[in-house]
Parts: sequence; structure tokens; C-alpha cells
Amino acid sequence: MNFKDIFIEDKDFANAMKDTILPFMNGKIQDGYFVNTDGLKLHYQMMINPAEKASIVISHGYCEFSTKFTETIYYFYKMGYSVFIVEHRGHGFSDRQVDGFSKVYVDRFENYVKDFNQFIEKIVIPESRTKHLYLFAHSMGGGIGAMYLEKYPKVFEKAVLTSPMIRLVTHNISNFVAAIVCILSYLPMFSKRYLPKHHDYDHTFKYPYCSAMSKARYTYQYNEREREPHYRTNGATFAWIREALNVSKKILKNAHLIEIPVILMQASKDTLVMGDAQERFCQKAKNCKLIRFEGSKHEIFNATDEIIQDYYSKIFDYYEN
Repeated sequence: MNFKDIFIEDKDFANAMKDTILPFMNGKIQDGYFVNTDGLKLHYQMMINPAEKASIVISHGYCEFSTKFTETIYYFYKMGYSVFIVEHRGHGFSDRQVDGFSKVYVDRFENYVKDFNQFIEKIVIPESRTKHLYLFAHSMGGGIGAMYLEKYPKVFEKAVLTSPMIRLVTHNISNFVAAIVCILSYLPMFSKRYLPKHHDYDHTFKYPYCSAMSKARYTYQYNEREREPHYRTNGATFAWIREALNVSKKILKNAHLIEIPVILMQASKDTLVMGDAQERFCQKAKNCKLIRFEGSKHEIFNATDEIIQDYYSKIFDYYEN
């Protein structure tokens, strides 16, 4: 199948989601839970293709959730792949270690990697019809994916890291202020507290001041958050930002341990993660190709029709050749 034959343009997206994608996926996509070694119950979805070429495992980003990737899952399945996605701890229907649905907290970034490996061992490998595993990882999930490839270099055969969080953009925060935040984050009274200017989900419709360029796609994801309180992750805690800042050095230090071919998709207008860190990562990894999408914001899969079509076409060319 040619991807261009199934691609959905922005003007058609709302109707296609309602009339084509969701009805097609109904009965094919399965929900499940597994318990990790920390006793947290983590939610996942899988869509097993009877003619599976390989299994694609999705690692989502900060404040994201499984149904944000409904379109992506649909495309992967239609192109011949089984698809698996786990909601990282503290996201979606997975257990949280803080009160409410809005705060994003993790005590160690490595716990995301540990959870991801348990998901692969407990669910992905037993349920897959082939032994071929491909990684698709976005933003924070790209940071998790990069660390995973460094620690478990032989599990996946290919990997796509899309706008990966190798290093966060910290804007005008000085090293001194970042150090103070990290120190405070270890104190029990601060670790699970919101960072300044971070807060509970407030129902604000943020388009066009967001990471998506496609209004139709942003609207669908916004409506999902309005529909389901579990999807309302919204603000970082002191502990999460400490781990997000510290993980950069670890990822770059160990990039040479990655053994498989990697494609890194970079957005030219990304304001959330640093392009120079992505480039250093690609230089350090043994077999990494960086593809830059001019004019795209952070969410390349939610950009303009032209960019999205080019983006997925390059992904499928890579997975299939």
C-alpha cells in the first residue's frame, strides 16, 4: 500500500476521524494493564495486524496519552504493522504517584525506561506475531527511547526518534537557578509541588499557541482532554524537571552504545527541545541520520499537510527498506 492513498488532509480530518478511523479501529484495538515492579498498574493499547510485517512500539511524550496517537496507530496498522503503546507512569490511565490528574511526576527518569522494558517483555514480545520490533518515540518519549536503546541495544531493529527530548529548552534559566531547583526537588515538601507558572489543567484552547500546526488535529486532541479527565496532565513538578534536566548528560554520554540504525526527525521551529543536543546525539550514535523539517513546530505529525505527508513517507521508507 502507498501511504499517500490513506493520508488524511487537515480539511478532512474531523470527518475522517469520526467516520473512518474510529469505526475501523473499533474491535481491533485492545486495552490492557500490567503491573510493574514498583506495583504501579500501567495502561496500554495494542492493535495486532494478522499480516504483521513488524511490531511498532510507541513511546509518547510529556503530558500525552494513547488516543493522541490514534491517527498514527491507524496509519501504522494500515501499512501492515502491529502497534503497541503504553501510557507512561503518571499519564493517561496509568497509575500516578501524585494526587489528581494534572501533575507530572517521576522520581527517577530511569523508571520510565524500566517500565518500558517491562511492557516490551510482558506484552509486546508475547503478543507480536513476528520477532521484528521497531521503535517510534516522540519528545519525552524520545528521551526514554534513546536511553532504552543505550541500555538494551539489541531489542529493536530500527528506531525513529521524533523531536526527541535529548535536552530541554530552558529559555533564560541560568545554571544557578537550575541548580537551586534541583536541590529543592529533593526536599519532600517540594518534590511533588508544581514548578512556578505550572498549574492544574484549566480547559484553555491553546491553538495556535501550541506545538501543533494542524488546527483539526489539535482540536481532536483538545476534545479528548475535555472528554476524559485522565488525559489532563498539564504541569511539571520539581522532581520531574530535575530528572528532565539531568537526563541530557546521560543520554549524550552513552549515545555511542546504540547499535541499530536510528532516524532522528527534527523540527526547525521547535521551542521545547534543543536542536543542537539532537545533532550531538546523532553524531555520537553509530548509525544515526538526522532529517530536518523546515517550518515545522515540535509535533511534526501535527504540522501542515505537506510536512505530515513527507514525514510519514520518510518513516515508512525507512521501516520498509
